[in-house]
Amino acid sequence: MINRRAFVGAALATPFLSLAARSAQAADWPKAGPIRLVVASGAGGNADVVARIVAAELEPRLDQRILVENLSKASGMQATEAVSKAEPDGYTLLVGTSSQLVHNIALFEPLPVDIKQTLRGVAMMNEVPMIMCVNKDDPAQSLTEMIERIKAAPDSFQYGSGPAGTTTHITGALFLSRIGADIVHVPYPKSGEAMRDLIAGRLSFVFNPSLTAVVQVRDDAVRPLGVSAAARLDAVPDIPTISEAGLPDFVSQTWNTISAPSGTPDEIVQQLNGMVNEVVQSEAIRSRLEDLGSIVPAAMTPGEVDAYYTRQRDIWIPVVRDTGARRS
Repeated sequence: MINRRAFVGAALATPFLSLAARSAQAADWPKAGPIRLVVASGAGGNADVVARIVAAELEPRLDQRILVENLSKASGMQATEAVSKAEPDGYTLLVGTSSQLVHNIALFEPLPVDIKQTLRGVAMMNEVPMIMCVNKDDPAQSLTEMIERIKAAPDSFQYGSGPAGTTTHITGALFLSRIGADIVHVPYPKSGEAMRDLIAGRLSFVFNPSLTAVVQVRDDAVRPLGVSAAARLDAVPDIPTISEAGLPDFVSQTWNTISAPSGTPDEIVQQLNGMVNEVVQSEAIRSRLEDLGSIVPAAMTPGEVDAYYTRQRDIWIPVVRDTGARRS
């Protein structure tokens, strides 16, 4: 028979052995190998651009390679699921956005993984509002004129976006709900493809992330009618906010954060948090991100990032559900 005292002692020791193993793992991090930073968008998209800027700055601080991996299928769920199921050792991280960590909760029935339980916040990088863009030859010279034209003949209009449920789609759906119009929605695998069709004259408007839209605005490839931020962006100060252009309190944006599997040791999370905050709050990187049309909030602790997720979910999950968009 098994000695009862030995059995109880072994059972009590198991959690402590696990904690000891995790402490040893955290002490060794990041020496064991490259870090995998998973992005739920294609190369050149909003999250990909920010991930590569920050990764390049983190590598010398960590003295370790960071491999940016693009997994863009299923409105970001492919990337979210991959990181949720990864070993919580600090070597697999996620660039978490509003589409993945908020909208998908309302879109997928059922969710492949319980995002609220499988991922934890690590650090905030930046916030990215949408710019409403029309073809440069569109007759509408202002948001008010565009709204009047849409309401007069909704069947003549169509708007493009990235995949269903992404912020580019939800912002467009919210805009139409606010003006009381229903027009054709054309989703694309990438929001950049929608912008190409807008420039070619095949779409009426696109809400594109400011981080990528400012390039087309500066090149005079599209005409901006408004930005979905609380205040004008320093990068494009001549573009009015949508609120001041005609729709009061219209604010919609995506954001880029770092998330990790929920069991990732606190020591690793805290170390990453300090380094990411140091990077994005530096004058050089803050200026670069702001020049791209994004907003760099004050530094957040991991707990504050998790609280940010909760607030965003409380606000946006009902909005997404109201659009009727679904994924399976």
